[in-house]
Amino acid sequence: NVGHAPASNILLKTNAPWLNMTQCNETNNDTSSEDDGPTSYCVGPSGTLMKVPLINASHSDLLQPGETVEIPVAVRTSGGGRQDFYMLFRYELWTEDNVGSGSIPSHRWARKLLSVPVYPSITMSASLMPSYSNKGEHILSIELMNYRSDRDSKLEIYLNKICVASRYFEIRQLLGQVDSYDLSQSLIASPGNDKSLKIGWQDRVTLHYLVVPIERANSTITFSALSFSRGDNVPTLSQRHGAEVTDFMCRERAHEVFTSTLHSHRIEKERMQAEQDKTGQPRHVAQIRRDKTSFPEQESNVSSASDGQSEAFGSASLAAAHPTSLASLCPLSGGSNINIICCWSAIVGNDDKDDNIQGQHHLRNLLVRPLNKSKGCPLAMTAKYQSMVSHNFDENPLDEDFEITIRNRLVETEVEFEFHMDQQSGFDFLGTTSFNWSLLGGEEISVPLKARIYSGGVYNLQSVRLTVFKEGTAVPYLFPLQWTMVAEDFV
Repeated sequence: NVGHAPASNILLKTNAPWLNMTQCNETNNDTSSEDDGPTSYCVGPSGTLMKVPLINASHSDLLQPGETVEIPVAVRTSGGGRQDFYMLFRYELWTEDNVGSGSIPSHRWARKLLSVPVYPSITMSASLMPSYSNKGEHILSIELMNYRSDRDSKLEIYLNKICVASRYFEIRQLLGQVDSYDLSQSLIASPGNDKSLKIGWQDRVTLHYLVVPIERANSTITFSALSFSRGDNVPTLSQRHGAEVTDFMCRERAHEVFTSTLHSHRIEKERMQAEQDKTGQPRHVAQIRRDKTSFPEQESNVSSASDGQSEAFGSASLAAAHPTSLASLCPLSGGSNINIICCWSAIVGNDDKDDNIQGQHHLRNLLVRPLNKSKGCPLAMTAKYQSMVSHNFDENPLDEDFEITIRNRLVETEVEFEFHMDQQSGFDFLGTTSFNWSLLGGEEISVPLKARIYSGGVYNLQSVRLTVFKEGTAVPYLFPLQWTMVAEDFV
């Protein structure tokens, strides 16, 4: 404070949700520790307006004349190249006359513009596919590539952990992916996390995980994480540490929703103004209602979970949740999405002076189960059978039980389909091999069959052809699976 009066109620407005004050300050506002409270001292729905915490000031919430307070913040940039970061401060002049008088105090403004060079680090992508062995489970594949170019040497990136935040799903490690020689000492010292997966320059790494639905889903958000120093176990982060890794994600989601809503609102106002200028007279109320009903939805990058959340704003729980809160990131109505966070570390700076930094990449609202539409087949299949059997084929053929379960992956949409078993050489199917059916969202049906095998050998029992009827069009699906049964012949 270089002035002559105490400053209070300092607010910071930025042009991008890059700053996070929660991780670097031990004390936080009371509501931030709750799932429905704001993150990083945010005010309002934009995710870029924050109240500056004067924790280390001599007087609470007051910055005295001549006093200096350092407030550490975590910075996560976006984009590439040189970015302009704008900070606008608003503060009130505190006087004793304003205390208890109810008068509006005088306020002033201060601004700061920074030019920030953003260097490339890693790319992160993820894909999900349903498991064909256990119903309800999915295989998550995460691909990471190191393409740093900020220095000539020491370009490795050290992957510390992978986290998933969700109310309804958790991740589990698939065994045998990471060898001991791929691990190295972590750059960031933390309890129980002394090993990291080193990704060399221009190396590409793909990791696979099992996404399992939580048996008894409740209102608590689960933070499951994979730490490479803990072997094959996937620990669950505490609520406080889990909230720390999702702070940036919560604010970026709020900023994206706010920007998209504001853009749609401006387009509607411009259209209404153009319509009024065209007619030259005010429009009738009925005409305004008709136009709003027929107004096309604007395209946006908001995911299906955000749409589902906006529909559920009528409920009391979501209405009370702050736009930057964990409850808004993982709403109760968004049970088909997960949020993935990749935490890494790297060596930056000049060769004569190296610094260790922490980085974070994340993917929001990755769809596990689609709500209404699916790019691929909306149905998932699993089979139950004996993988190895023994039989005396000289006496009679082998009739082995074989059960197929078909599940509708869509949450809210009914799927009509045709089930058909294609004929294969060497064995036959006994039972209902062709029928038409429809499944509501999340429903499943089991088809009991028998596989009649005439001689010993190795057989692929996967002969299912599903034809899904979409808007009057029949779309056939064949599945690249192998349901292998080994039949041994003995006398």
